[in-house]
Amino acid sequence: MNQRSSIAILGFGVEGRAMFNYLMAHEYGNITICDKNVDLKDKMPEGVSVRLGEDYLNDLDDFDVIIRSPGIKYFDPHIQAAVQAGKEVTSTTAIFFDQCPCPIIGITGTKGKGTTSMLTYLMLKEADKDVHLGGNIGTPAIGFLDDLNKDSLVVFELSSFQLQDMKKSPKYAVLLNTTSDHLDYHADTGEYLTAKESILANQAKDSIAVLNKDYDYANHYKPLVKGRNLWVSVEEKVKNGAYSDEENIYFVEDDNATQIAKINEVKLIGSHNLENILPAVAIAGTIGVDKKDIERIIKTFDGLPHRLQFIKEVKGVKFYNDSIATSPDPSMAAVDSFEAPLTLIAGGYDKGADYNEWALKILTKKNLRTVVLIGDLAEKMESAISQAEEKLGEAEGSPTKVLKRNTFEEAILDAFAETPENGVIILSPAAASFDMFKNYKDRGEQFADIVGKL
Repeated sequence: MNQRSSIAILGFGVEGRAMFNYLMAHEYGNITICDKNVDLKDKMPEGVSVRLGEDYLNDLDDFDVIIRSPGIKYFDPHIQAAVQAGKEVTSTTAIFFDQCPCPIIGITGTKGKGTTSMLTYLMLKEADKDVHLGGNIGTPAIGFLDDLNKDSLVVFELSSFQLQDMKKSPKYAVLLNTTSDHLDYHADTGEYLTAKESILANQAKDSIAVLNKDYDYANHYKPLVKGRNLWVSVEEKVKNGAYSDEENIYFVEDDNATQIAKINEVKLIGSHNLENILPAVAIAGTIGVDKKDIERIIKTFDGLPHRLQFIKEVKGVKFYNDSIATSPDPSMAAVDSFEAPLTLIAGGYDKGADYNEWALKILTKKNLRTVVLIGDLAEKMESAISQAEEKLGEAEGSPTKVLKRNTFEEAILDAFAETPENGVIILSPAAASFDMFKNYKDRGEQFADIVGKL
């Protein structure tokens, strides 16, 4: 790609706009913006060529370079036709990796990658490192590329969408527990897992990879590790990496363990968050961050917006926003984070996930009294709960009340009416948001707004 190339930017969301701004700042002038949304016409930069509407991916062979936004499938037939025609098909993430002058800490997984990314960033920031945070967490990294030098560090949260066609891997790769997700986007679980492989596949021998020893997924990815392997575990000691026992969190280097913090000092809600803390400890410790800086972040960081975020207490009932839980696994982890009488609000857009295990959790979590279902998935979720109820029988299940509501406000108000004093209401949908909301942030913000008025 050079200044004379004819360039197509596919998708003009947050990342597409950042890519456009970068190209313009570097005097790339022959740019066409392609997007399905025809309403963007009046919002386009003056004088820029556009292709809008249902046919926006047609005739991609008109361009020398095609820059794909993450939401557009790499295996879309139009894009694959361009690949076969020998066009340069790339992405904002790939361009950033090619141009970045400093080490990148890439973090991916099915759940927890946002929290792990933020923890890693804060630990490095606490040690006065020149560190930058971007990627899937919401800030396009291409926007700060020109601010980097060889001594900088970048923490990059990576989704499967961003990884799928990558030809480079980060120097530091953190691969959290990986199951399956986004089956509305990927053809199957195999394609999803293969996309995640890119974070390791092109690492060099001086690279570092962090895997969780407690999960079977590590057996799939371990053979791809070319450099140093760090392990994390909440079940056993490790020789290099980080682990926790019932009382403490440790950083370990060559079998020498350093106690970092006590478990009861962790600010984040939910025992599952230890799985997010440990990789951050492993990376920060390996880079040379002092124990006191790591410890300070562990004791003070209370989470990201929309991730088990405390909103308000009303008449003894506490409300938590976990709108980021767009699949069953993080929703189950959220349910396990509370022992008080619990009401769960769930449901949304169907990404093709299986809800059988989620339904079993609903029925066997004894303090979960009520589930309020909303959105396109309400029927499917209710059916999964009914089937689980039949499977468990009366002896093993709990008397969970299941309600379905048509509006979000109605769901919240009825959840409040069903929850006793000293109870907890948690929005942890186990589903995407696109049936009723713009995105998970919009869903979480509307939840906070409605609760704020109670």
